[in-house]
Amino acid sequence: MHKRGQVTVFVILGILIIAVLAIIFYLYGEKIKIPTQDQEFDFSKTEIVKNYIESCIEKAGNEALTLVGKQGGEVNPGFYQQYYNDKISYLCYTNSYSACYNKKPFLKEFIEREINAYIKERLNSCLNLEDIKNQGYEIQTGSLDVNTNLNLYNVLVEINYPITIRGKSGQIVQLNKFNKIFNIPLGRLIKVAEDVVNNEIKSPRGLFFYQAYQLSQNGEIELTRTLWSNTEIYVTNLRNDNYKFQFAIQNYVRAFP
Repeated sequence: MHKRGQVTVFVILGILIIAVLAIIFYLYGEKIKIPTQDQEFDFSKTEIVKNYIESCIEKAGNEALTLVGKQGGEVNPGFYQQYYNDKISYLCYTNSYSACYNKKPFLKEFIEREINAYIKERLNSCLNLEDIKNQGYEIQTGSLDVNTNLNLYNVLVEINYPITIRGKSGQIVQLNKFNKIFNIPLGRLIKVAEDVVNNEIKSPRGLFFYQAYQLSQNGEIELTRTLWSNTEIYVTNLRNDNYKFQFAIQNYVRAFP
């Protein structure tokens, strides 16, 4: 009887242990992974690499768009008007009593090149694939190319950056193209800036009535002008949108009212 009782206790304990293990595997089975020495690079991890690279694109792109917005389209202005803490590039300039000269007749293309150069420089310092290399994988990368398209109401940044990841048994994962869309109407604001420059040049004695131009835009555009040391500082944005594009014009040097 005593031995039979001991067997019963062991049986009960065994059932309890099995039940507990079953509950643990049921609740946490998805989180339990058994590493293997020859574990290969999971193709699903390409999404992690893709997201990582696109996060770098997003960070660099936002920085570039902020700079060109508040600095008249330039990342590092060379000829500008200091306006409080901002260096605002001149889009049109004269130092005499005459119509100003359009300094950036292809403004959209100029800003696209500025953004391309900034993002490329920042990506080279942001991207770090050492974590994958440290796991024993071989990584080969090609040349990094950036192409920015300033559409009217958004900005598309496309990156061509060939990446090849080779696993321990020869398995290969390849990535190439990445992109990011920024919901910023920079293309539309550039069109406003170009209109303002053209009107400043054509207006008699440079007397451009920007309020009338703003009314002609059917309430879509907000446009302000401030005189600052013989320079006109224009700031434009879409109504109910926080992104602003500001630029400087010096036209028909005179005493403004």
